[in-house]
Amino acid sequence: MEARIAVVFHSGYGHTARQGEAVAEGAAEVANTRVDVIRLGAELADEHWELLERADAVIFGSPTYMSGASAGFRSFTEGTSKVWNDDLRWRNKIAAGFTNSGNHSGDKLQTLVEMALFAAQHGMIWVGMAHTAGGTPALARATTSTGWVAGWVRWPSPTWTRARTSPPHPQTCGPSRHWGAASPKSPTSSSAVASP
Repeated sequence: MEARIAVVFHSGYGHTARQGEAVAEGAAEVANTRVDVIRLGAELADEHWELLERADAVIFGSPTYMSGASAGFRSFTEGTSKVWNDDLRWRNKIAAGFTNSGNHSGDKLQTLVEMALFAAQHGMIWVGMAHTAGGTPALARATTSTGWVAGWVRWPSPTWTRARTSPPHPQTCGPSRHWGAASPKSPTSSSAVASP
């Protein structure tokens, strides 16, 4: 049985898009897994809503702006009220999240908490990091990334702060790819479901 994962994110300057693509690449490495990437724009097309509907797991992504998720991501969450109002159609789907920001503070944890509460409101099952505080050797080598129990946080690199419009180099997203490839068993089936 194939597990279906949707990686849905808003990206203002390309950083979250690169992180989301790395998470999707890692998740796609898990056997019997299909990954759909949904980039949030002005409004989701019907086909995107259908992908989210069919997904076993949804991994949310947003940059952290001014201590919370971006307006583009919040617009998406508000747009899910019809799904919520239809007997919690996303109930028991696996949920996870990732974020980044342009500086080391900025309250990225608040963004992850916002995503977890959004998932809880839909009756989804939030999955955080499956690592001890020290992480793994692959994560430890990444000086610009860190895993929090709630999800995945991407720290800024020196190039982000100097030129915010250029996305990070693909090599700096290795931990995001590793994060997407973690594969605990889904509580609802024996298929592998990628999660942080």
